[in-house]
Amino acid sequence: MASSDRAEKCDEEESLQILEKAGRLKNASHSDDLLKMGRYSIFLCIFVEVAMLSQLSNTMLMVYAGASPTIKSCGNISFSSNEEACANYNEYCKEQDNITFARQFYGITEQFKLLCEDAKLEKLGTSIQMIGVMLGCLVFGQIGDFYGRKKPMMFCLCMCFIFGIWSALSSDFKKFTIFRTILCFFNGGQSTISVVYMIENIPKRTRGYVSTLISYSPNVILLGMLAFLFQEWDRLALVIAFLTVPAIVMLAFLHESPRWLMQKGKVAHAKKVFLAIEKFDGTPLSECLNGDELENFLEYEHDRQISEANTKVGKQHSFWHLFKTREIMTGTLVIAFTFFATTLINYSIMFNLGAVAGSIYVNSIFIGLLRYSFSLFSGFMDYKFENFNRKMCHGICSIVTISIIVAIIAFCLTNTTSTFSTLIRIGVLLSCAMTSQAIIVASIASNELMPTAIRSISYSTAQLCSRFGIVFAPHVFHLNLYTRIDFPVLPYAILLVIGLADFLCFRFLIPETKNKPLEDFIMNRTKTVEKEEEEDEV
Repeated sequence: MASSDRAEKCDEEESLQILEKAGRLKNASHSDDLLKMGRYSIFLCIFVEVAMLSQLSNTMLMVYAGASPTIKSCGNISFSSNEEACANYNEYCKEQDNITFARQFYGITEQFKLLCEDAKLEKLGTSIQMIGVMLGCLVFGQIGDFYGRKKPMMFCLCMCFIFGIWSALSSDFKKFTIFRTILCFFNGGQSTISVVYMIENIPKRTRGYVSTLISYSPNVILLGMLAFLFQEWDRLALVIAFLTVPAIVMLAFLHESPRWLMQKGKVAHAKKVFLAIEKFDGTPLSECLNGDELENFLEYEHDRQISEANTKVGKQHSFWHLFKTREIMTGTLVIAFTFFATTLINYSIMFNLGAVAGSIYVNSIFIGLLRYSFSLFSGFMDYKFENFNRKMCHGICSIVTISIIVAIIAFCLTNTTSTFSTLIRIGVLLSCAMTSQAIIVASIASNELMPTAIRSISYSTAQLCSRFGIVFAPHVFHLNLYTRIDFPVLPYAILLVIGLADFLCFRFLIPETKNKPLEDFIMNRTKTVEKEEEEDEV
């Protein structure tokens, strides 16, 4: 036993001597330290931003396509309000072709006559589409950890392009829903993997501000502009489909994640990727990494993590491994709930934008501007101040959102909503910005907390819960259609309880992850590799 310990110590000393001779590698303690914000990382971030434009546009299409018009008249009968029109819709208007509308956007509700009580079908269709996203997150989270990041993303992008075109050509609501659901399945897949891919390929110090810079927020603005330019659901769906083409082209020039390659034991391939990145960055020859030294460094790190984790190379992981340790289980569940809560609040409000004072386009653009402004501010604070960490940022977002919801409830209870309509509008738009930033923070924390072996699976679980939020979101402000109870405060009360629970869980149940190096394996020092192999065989 003593001779074995001495042999291990000698091997470790030999490895350390190799690292000391490794030129620029001597200042690196982890392969994360080899990453820098050069041309390659910037190009990769641009790819993720373009992919996110496609992802967000496909997810938010129903904000515009599902917008309900106001019925002004049918035949020779005019109506003073939409409530009056709906009261007479079944008797006078349902079979009429001569209906006059006041609209901001020509959506499927008007084309397929999903009006008044039939609006429930549109909400149901939106929920079905989001179920497609959920399944995509679930399936491709596992695929991303089994087969890598690049190939599944390429497949998903191509499928989004194909089904995006088919959905734009749909002749009825049933075909539209089927094509959009299949599209959303692949959209969920690429949205899950792309964020993991970006986090694994940028330096740890830049994860905070890059994740706020490269996010859905600026794309909300772009989508609002596109909706204003095209103003018809089928034309907008077609444009969104073609937004995937630049992402497909850019991904062809990118490499597989070196973190994933190392976790799978493909150290030689990871070395080639690091050297290819240096070539792409145009690193001077005098500063380039030496291939042999780099491979020794990567092998040393890989062997060290294998030893610390008591695992084996190439071990396949599944969703069961999210519950293997208490820390990983707690982190997974808390972050998943954060995704559910913040997404439910965000999209409940987004899908109800037509009921908020002002133009649906202007409101969307304002939300995008607020989201992106706060994201950039948060990114700056994260980069400059060590104490501005994940928990602090999430806490600020949660407290502001909760305060806004409480204020709106107070206005509803005192019947002063019409008096303070402008203030409510500002609060609603600001709450969307806050919840958006909370989702970004949770995304970063999830990817920093989880090891490479289960990072994609864990993030897909969070995304799955996020889509649960989107599934329920279209119905939150239309509960009266199901309960027949007209109680305006109820939707906000539900959002308030969920927001409070999210704040407390995130604050007290997960560790801070800022500036921590990414790990590759689940750290489980209580088991031997032999026992783990026996478990797998069983």
